[in-house]
Amino acid sequence: MSTPLNQQPITHLEQQQILVAAATGDTFWHRVRFHLVDQAATRGGADTVLDIGAGSGQLGDWLVVQGRSLTYRFEETSPVLDEALAAHFGADHRSEMTAPIPATTLVTMLDVLEHIEEDIAALSTINARMAPGGQLLLTVPSFQWAFTSWDTSLGHHRRYSKRQVKALATSAGFELSSSAYLFPELLPLVAVRKLRRTEREHADFPSLPRFIDRAAELFSRGTTAVRRIWPAGTSVVALLTKPAAP
Repeated sequence: MSTPLNQQPITHLEQQQILVAAATGDTFWHRVRFHLVDQAATRGGADTVLDIGAGSGQLGDWLVVQGRSLTYRFEETSPVLDEALAAHFGADHRSEMTAPIPATTLVTMLDVLEHIEEDIAALSTINARMAPGGQLLLTVPSFQWAFTSWDTSLGHHRRYSKRQVKALATSAGFELSSSAYLFPELLPLVAVRKLRRTEREHADFPSLPRFIDRAAELFSRGTTAVRRIWPAGTSVVALLTKPAAP
């Protein structure tokens, strides 16, 4: 892909998100996480989902396809992706990054924090915008020992354990409502990534035959349903709540 002289080259992360926005980017891994968003919004009585670090906006598309009545709003710091999101969903669905966030809005950060160098400061800033009782659902890649060139290609600064997520949430002023490991069945793939030490030209998701993708979704939704029993997985999911003022 050529780049105009006055424009910064597209990053691996932006490239990945552009690919994910295409039909071939729709994978079981994404949909399993989106189901968790839907469940958290339903249980919390949310009427809006604010997708911080929205990337391709695939969560918004999924909510529409599922017929959910939730309002989808997005925030994205990448100019390339922000422009695409505004063109796709409408600029009125863009949220200002300093705007207050009501308690009826579920905030999501799906695999975003690992891209931010100052993660505590980023979460603290979001906490300051949220009304008491508001909730934030986040997912992050797990375990620093699993860090590979795949993480480097995507601009990850770190990976997390459940204990680290709890400490992070507390430092940022949240209460940890729940946390768990996801995708224990994908742990063998970590070994494959560890063996491949060369830098990758692309950091996209593998394209799977449709029947395998659907079967993997059913299996992963099964392991996710009993996620609290797993001692490990390739991701951590956590639900954070902003406590009421004392």
